[in-house]
Amino acid sequence: MGKNLFTQETGKFLINDPKEIRKNAMINAKSTVPHLEVGGQSKPLSNKCFSIGRDKTNQIVVADPKASRFHAVITFENNCVYIKDTESSNGTFVNDVKIASNKKVKLKNGDRIKVGTTVLTLKQ
Repeated sequence: MGKNLFTQETGKFLINDPKEIRKNAMINAKSTVPHLEVGGQSKPLSNKCFSIGRDKTNQIVVADPKASRFHAVITFENNCVYIKDTESSNGTFVNDVKIASNKKVKLKNGDRIKVGTTVLTLKQ
């Protein structure tokens, strides 16, 4: 079962607009097993793939009403990182560009992944 890493206690919040709160985290893919870093805490991820969304069965659970229950999947293949939107309601964005549903997109160091109003940054 996934753990909600984006709570008041663990999330880092940036308020750019009074109506929108963005939650930020880092995906650290440098080590043998990738990690998600939020507010100084680190969570190990599967070394092959992980899912992101509101549903508690995801590996990364985001408490974000604009994120779908099963929003996106990140995979690690041949030392490369890929993301695929899983037909989410509001789409998945990489560096503010919406990616096509069910199409795998290669990520690079520093890419910002937006799921609802939650922003994850890839570190390689």
